[in-house]
Amino acid sequence: MKNTIGIIALVFISQSLFAEEMETKKIETNMTETEMPASNTTAAEPAAMEMKEQSGFSRGSVVRSSFTTEIADREPTENLQNLTNENGEVKFFTELRDMSGQTAVHRWEYDGKVVAEVKFDVKGPRWRVWSSKNLSPEWTGEWKVSVINAAGEVISEKNLSYDIAAAPAMAPSDTEATNTPAAATESTQ
Repeated sequence: MKNTIGIIALVFISQSLFAEEMETKKIETNMTETEMPASNTTAAEPAAMEMKEQSGFSRGSVVRSSFTTEIADREPTENLQNLTNENGEVKFFTELRDMSGQTAVHRWEYDGKVVAEVKFDVKGPRWRVWSSKNLSPEWTGEWKVSVINAAGEVISEKNLSYDIAAAPAMAPSDTEATNTPAAATESTQ
């Protein structure tokens, strides 16, 4: 009888330990899946981001963002939606919240292709960052910057239309001067 009770107790304890171990593995697997970063697209091809353990991870948020040609006192001077190809440089400003200790990324895309990724180490609960891009006049069209958190999630996107500058209209007096350059440049007294 004692042997039977001992065997039953041993079987019960083994089943409990096995069930506890399986539940622990299930929790660890779920945590890994939620903390696993998504793939990070580069200009060449997709590549997996380095997986990091993130206790107390916050998705973070973008409070505001804007395209601008100038940053003054860590603030954008304008909020552009369109820019002409007379301007060779544009900046993208972002104010981040609740991302302290994470790395944020500005992913610049042109014509659906990633052309640059700029990483920032966020060192406070409210953090302002900006990146810039030198644009060639022939790169007209739609530009997009995505803000990506440490888990590889896109938390914000903004588009900019980079347009061809209109040719300046010539005034009638300019037209006359162009037709008769010698008469326009000489003065008689």
